[in-house]
Parts: sequence; structure tokens; C-alpha cells
Amino acid sequence: MAETIVAKRNLGNGKWDKVLKRRMVELSVADNYDEAKEEWIATGEVWWGQNDNIPEWVRNSQMGTGKCLCGHIVVYHFEIINTENGIRECVGSDHINTYLIMRAIAEDKGLPIDAITDRQIQEWIDVRVKSMKQEAWWKDSGASFEMMFDAVKEMDLHYNTRTVDWVWDNELDRTEPVKKLVKKGKGRFGANNYKMASIVWRWNHPDNVKAQINTRGYPNDKLMQDLALFFVKSQGLKPDFTKYKVERAERKDKIIKAKAARIAKRDAENLRIKLEKEEQHRIYNLPENVEKRRIEEVKRQEERQKQREIAIRQREEREEARLIKLEQARRRANTILTEQSQEFDFACANYGIEPFDASLAQGPWELQFLVDIKERMLIRKTLTPNQLGKLVNILQRNKPTQKQLDYLKDLGYEGEVNNRKQASELINKLKGEQI
Repeated sequence: MAETIVAKRNLGNGKWDKVLKRRMVELSVADNYDEAKEEWIATGEVWWGQNDNIPEWVRNSQMGTGKCLCGHIVVYHFEIINTENGIRECVGSDHINTYLIMRAIAEDKGLPIDAITDRQIQEWIDVRVKSMKQEAWWKDSGASFEMMFDAVKEMDLHYNTRTVDWVWDNELDRTEPVKKLVKKGKGRFGANNYKMASIVWRWNHPDNVKAQINTRGYPNDKLMQDLALFFVKSQGLKPDFTKYKVERAERKDKIIKAKAARIAKRDAENLRIKLEKEEQHRIYNLPENVEKRRIEEVKRQEERQKQREIAIRQREEREEARLIKLEQARRRANTILTEQSQEFDFACANYGIEPFDASLAQGPWELQFLVDIKERMLIRKTLTPNQLGKLVNILQRNKPTQKQLDYLKDLGYEGEVNNRKQASELINKLKGEQI
């Protein structure tokens, strides 16, 4: 079946070619070969002689099974027919000459004979021989192949693999290996370390563009050897493989039931919550409860208004008390700061500063600060550097400006001026007198 068939362009003058020409003429309407050959055409039917199912056109041929019309022994039988008288005969691969095929292709494709290429002729032969080989193989070995393949294909996808990774399997709720089919075998056939390539991958896996079911139409010898070997081994692997499948099926069923139970529990809880909320909503909107909430809201608003009024009154009282206290402090400060005494003058002279009064204070804090400083000086307590520095700053800040002094001089004033406020008051007084 490994024979390569190439059609002859024309019959020659060899022994068997001459016999074929003579017999074709004897079976034709024409009485010479050049005209007779145009009566014959290849039908496209091919039969492999080792198949027991002999076609009628081979059985009824002049030379019978296993021989060409020329009498030569053949394996491949090609059917030809005389289009003038309908006689059917068969010729071997050496005598399926190009003209017979060219005429068949021309009629099939509607092309002129001289337009047919050698490639088209070879394709015509290859297609028919391939189909014939497939049919013969399947007739002889197809049943046993399918029996063994169906028996081991599932196990092949499990055992003839290699692990490339581990991933989480949600269906099994655990980490499972990621397996890839072995695409190229390793080791010596039949040896203990022999690792065969996947049978399914080589035969009909949809991802394999070179799968033999598509390229050859029947398995090659290597695939058949591996299939037979794995079929024998599968008998010993079957118990573990069955245990493996049962465990996975039971675990999947367990996971499904557990998931269903969780979903049922969740749905029941959601329903309970929903019904509880609906009941709460119903009770909440009962007329008596609506009225109760309205009354309570009115009471709350009245209470809030009462609290606001109390808060306002308390703020007013605190502010009034603060102002009274502030006024008392101011009066006390003014009293203390306006009192003249030799002790105070002496203390100021001791620190090299002018005596001061309440007019220098800018705000309550400075006023109290000046009171505290004067009382400290009167009882002869030493001022801290910070206290003295702050006091000096206040005094310097309140000294009359040179502009004020010049203006007073222009107004005719020749007395002393202690601070800016005094200077302003004197300026206003003198200006009023001059109007």
C-alpha cells in the first residue's frame, strides 16, 4: 500500500503496453488504437486487490481479479469504460495512462483536455488511491481499532499526560493539576520507561491540525502499536482509574449539595429578613403609631424650643455677669492706676520708666497686666525680665510721636506729654481754644 502511482503520459511499445493497446482496440468500436483510445475514460473507481469485497467490474473483467487488461499482475485496479459501447474493464497502476485521466478531469471540470495540468492528474490519482486505501483499511482493521480506541480514549487523556501547573478547581473545591497531553513519545517501545504520546492527540484531537483521522483517514502503524499496548495495560489501570472517577464524581456531588445547602440557608435568611422588615414597616405605619410619632415629635420640638430659650437666657446672664465683672475690674484698675504715690514713682524711677496709668492699656488684658505690675511694684516685688520687657513695649508703644510733639509746640504748649492719648487730647483741646 506504499506504492507511488504516477500516470504515464502515453503507452509505449513494451510487451504489456502492446498487449493493452491490442485488447483496447478489440473492445472498441474503432479498429485502430489512436481512435480507440478516445473511446475510453477513467471512471474514478479504484479497488485494492487485497480486499475480499470484489467489485462487479473487477469480477466481470476479461482477465479477472488481480490482473490488468493486459494480463499483468496488479494490486491496484482502476476502472475504465468505453463511452461508445459501455464495456467496463480494469487496468493496473502502470496502465492508468494520462489520457484516460485527462478526459475524466476535463468532463468533470468542463475544461479542454490540453488545459489539464500534471498536478491535477496526480491529485486525481492521489485522492482516489487514498480513499481506496482508507476503505480497505477500515474494512480489515476498523472494527478492532474502534473497539480498542473507545475502550482507552478516556484513560489516555488521563495517563498519557504531563502536569504543567496546579490551579484551584471550583467544582472540586481544591487544587487540581493542570495536565497537557504528551505529543511526542519517549523511550523504547515496550520498555518500562517508555512514555507514549497521547493516542487521542494523534488520532482525532480537535486541536491537532495533523490528526491522522484528517491527514490519512486511518491510523499509522506506530499509532496502532501504541493503541494495542495501551489497551493491554488499561486492564491493570482500570481499577485505579475507576476509583479516581468515582472519587471525583462523589466530591463534585458533595460540593454541589453543600453549595445548594448554603444557597438555601442564605435564601431562607434573606426571606426571614425581608418578612421581618415588611412586618416592621406594617407596624410602623399603623395609624396609632403614626399619631404617636406625631405627638412625640411635637413634644420634642417643644422641648428643643424650651432648651433653646434656656440656653439663650443663660448666655445673656453669663454675658451680663461678664460685663459687670469687667466693669468692676476696669473701675478697680482705673482706681489703682490713677492713684499717685511716692512708692510707685520711686519704683518706676528704679526701673528707668515713666509712671503709667490706665490710658496706656489696649484691651482688658493689658489693663489687668498694668494693674498686676503696679501692685507688684508697690509691694516691692522684682519684675521678671519678661514682665519688664512687656511693660517697656507698652510704654514705648504709647509714647507720643514726634509729629504730635511738634504740633503741640506749634500750638504753644510747653508742658510734659506722657503718652499718645494725652497728646491727642491736648491737641484737640488747644485746637478748640483757638477756634
